[in-house]
Amino acid sequence: MKCKKCNSSSALIILRKKDLYCRECFLANVTHKFRSSIGKNKILGKADNVLICLSGKEGSTVLLDLINNALSLDNHKKLRITPIFLHLCENYETIKNVIEQCQKYNYDLYSPHISEYVQSKSHIPIVNSLPIVNNELIEEYNNMQNSMLPTVKDDFITNIKRTLYIRYAKLLNCKYIFTGETTTTLATKLLVNLAIGRGSQVQSDVGFLDSRDMEIKIIRPMKDISEEELKLYINSKNLKVNDKQTSKENEHTSLQTVISTFVSNLQENFPSTISTICKTADKIGLQDECDNERHNTCVICQSILKPDEKAISALDATSISKIVSLRKHTDSGIDVDMEKNVINSTIFPYIHNRLCYACSRNYAEIKQSKIPSYIIETQK
Repeated sequence: MKCKKCNSSSALIILRKKDLYCRECFLANVTHKFRSSIGKNKILGKADNVLICLSGKEGSTVLLDLINNALSLDNHKKLRITPIFLHLCENYETIKNVIEQCQKYNYDLYSPHISEYVQSKSHIPIVNSLPIVNNELIEEYNNMQNSMLPTVKDDFITNIKRTLYIRYAKLLNCKYIFTGETTTTLATKLLVNLAIGRGSQVQSDVGFLDSRDMEIKIIRPMKDISEEELKLYINSKNLKVNDKQTSKENEHTSLQTVISTFVSNLQENFPSTISTICKTADKIGLQDECDNERHNTCVICQSILKPDEKAISALDATSISKIVSLRKHTDSGIDVDMEKNVINSTIFPYIHNRLCYACSRNYAEIKQSKIPSYIIETQK
C-alpha cells in the first residue's frame, strides 16, 4: 500500500475509500485545490482587501489555515491580498474560540452580533472583543426567528448572513468576500434551492462567484474541497474546531438538515455523488444573463425579479392551482382580478415587486414578527 503520488508507504491517508495519500501529498493536494480555484478565475488583484468570513466550524477553520499558509509563502504562489477577518456572533462560546483561532495566526477579528441585521445601519466593531449587546435588537431578532418554521428559518438565516457580510465588507472597504463553503455544502445547497423555489438562483448560490451585489463579490475558494477532506486536513494538522456548535445545528429538523443527511449518507456508499451534483450545478445558469442595474432585485436575497418569460413558470402553475382550489370551495364564481389579488396578497406577498418567489413564501410563513421595516421600505 503506497501513496498514489509519491509511492511512499508512511502515514497513509485513505480518501474516498480507495485513494491513498501520504500526509505531505494529501496536504499539498488540498492546498492546490484552494489555490487553483482562486488562480484560474483571475478575479483578485494585488493587495485587494478581502473579508474572510469565519464561522468557527470545520470549513472556516481550514479556510483560515489555508489563507495563512498562502500568505506566508515567499514565491510566485503567494496569495497577495490583505485579509480582514469577520465572525457573526450568535453565541459567546463560539466567538471566544474564533478569536483564539485568529490570535494563533496573529490576525485581528471583527465580531458584530448577528442581530445587527434588524437595523439598517451598522458600525465597525472593536477588534478582538465581544460585541456590544443591544438587548432590544437581540429580542427583536429572536422574535423574528421564533416566528418561523425550521425550513424558513434556515433559509432566512442564510440570507441574513449574506446581507451582513456585504454590509461589513463595505464598511471595511473590501471588494471581495471569502466564505468557507465546501463542495459538500454546495451540493446540499443545490438540492435545497431546487426544493424551496430558488432554482433560478443556483448560479449565484452554488457557483464559485456570487456577483448579485454591484459592489461586493462573494467568492467560494473551497468549492472543490469535500467535507471528508476537511476532516482529514484538520486531523493531519491538529487544528481545533468548536464541536459544541456543530452539535447544536441538529437540534431541529428542517428540509435543509434532511437533504444534508440524505446527501451525506448517499456519499458514503457512492463516493462520486457530491462531485456529480456539483458538476451538474456548474452547468446550470440563467438562460438570459442580465445585470442587476436593468432589473428590479429582491430586497432580501438580491436575485433578479421575474425576467421576461414566454413559457409558463412554476409560479404560474401554483397560482392556477390555487385559483382552481378556490373555485372548488366557493359556491359562487370568483372574479379573476379578485383571485389575483388574493394570491398576491396572501400566498405570495410583494411577489415580483420587492421579493422573489422563495423570499415571498418565507415572508408569508412568518407568524408573529415581520421582516424589518427598512427592508420592505427600500423599494417603495
